Amino acid sequence: MSKKNHREINFPFSTDSKSILYVMKTFYLSLYLTVVLIFLLLVIVFVPAGMRGYSNIYTVDAKIEGDNEINIHSDIKLVFNQPVVFFKPENIKIIPETETEFEISKDGEIITLKHSSFIPETRYKIVLTDIRGMSGLFLKNRELIFYTKSSENKGSFEFIINDQEGDYFRKFELSRNKYMVPEISRPKKESGIVPKFTEGKYIDISISNQVMTIFEDEIKVNEFLISSGKYGMPTPLGTFSVKKKEINHWSASYGLWMPYSMNFYGPYYIHELPYWPSGYREGENHLGIRVSHGCIRLGVGVAKYVFEWSEIGTPIYIH
Repeated sequence: MSKKNHREINFPFSTDSKSILYVMKTFYLSLYLTVVLIFLLLVIVFVPAGMRGYSNIYTVDAKIEGDNEINIHSDIKLVFNQPVVFFKPENIKIIPETETEFEISKDGEIITLKHSSFIPETRYKIVLTDIRGMSGLFLKNRELIFYTKSSENKGSFEFIINDQEGDYFRKFELSRNKYMVPEISRPKKESGIVPKFTEGKYIDISISNQVMTIFEDEIKVNEFLISSGKYGMPTPLGTFSVKKKEINHWSASYGLWMPYSMNFYGPYYIHELPYWPSGYREGENHLGIRVSHGCIRLGVGVAKYVFEWSEIGTPIYIH
């Protein structure tokens, strides 16, 4: 019998079962790690956004219905973003303190403060604590601000004459806490400025309207005509803050006095209409016109009011 020569054939991959098993384990492990890595990346990217969405949906919040300027004879409505399922009178505190009755709507989304003894032209603060909404979460440490209006005859008076008895009566109302803007510094129309900051005090200056509006906690406190930088010497635009305050700043560059000055950037100030050593003062008829050297000019009396109202660090937004 003849022997045939057998040639061994070598395959590129080993057919050993242990090797095949090892390759398969390595492949599945790599696949598993890849899936885990992708999952972690998705969690990092999308979970914070989801949590923010969750917070926005379920967090309890409230606001005052209307424009936060309330007539002393009107009720105040607190509008919630979800039905309220728990609150007690002690969870709502009004500063300055005043006796008030509370009434909750049938759907639980409005709590009405029945007026009792609100003072005209006064700034009130409503402090809300531990009011629970339908989501199960509590509203904590929320502060809402509102101002009370005076009667319809605010700032006016009238004479009533009784011819039979010859008696003369005068009826008038004085503003208690709200600054009454002089006519020369009063804008002719509402500027419609939307507040840029929602917390604390800030000064908004609209160059196009030539109007300064002061806000506190997103509520407009007052507004005045200004004079900003003339063409060729514009007022800088941007967000600044009150750096320093001087009762009467001397400008060596122009040789004049700038009462109630508040520096906000470089050599730029908010100040009262300037006057020269001779006593001559810039005319108030220039308010509402771009005539300054870059500073923001305010009328007589108004500058003092803003100077005393503002603080070092109060934001200033010029646009």
